[in-house]
Amino acid sequence: NYNTYNATQSLKQAALTLKNDLRFLQSKAANGEKPTGSCDPLTGWAITFSANSYSYQANCSGSLTGNPIVIQLTPGVAFSPVPSPNTFMFQVLTRGTSLLTPLPVVLTGSGRQYTIRVSPSGDISDVGIQ
Repeated sequence: NYNTYNATQSLKQAALTLKNDLRFLQSKAANGEKPTGSCDPLTGWAITFSANSYSYQANCSGSLTGNPIVIQLTPGVAFSPVPSPNTFMFQVLTRGTSLLTPLPVVLTGSGRQYTIRVSPSGDISDVGIQ
């Protein structure tokens, strides 16, 4: 029981960290916060998913700029499936995203899954553990 509890807590913590990072990027885009160096104009902040990590960086003039910040998921936790599209952007000032349809982001671990949904309007909802 302890191992199951521990694995569930790892999954939950990874999902909550992701949700906080999504809100952080949304805030940076809404405030028009630019990275250091030249970035004119700032289009938004993009997040890119792979199986065991995600990264984010500024989108300036339609292209990703600067070194990405990479966050590795906890061992035993993965995106399954990798979200499609695997990259989207929180747009400057609009508080919306570049998504055309809602995007479910599913983290899996120890036979369970945790889903976070991002809407085109920028709403981030927590479906939770299933």
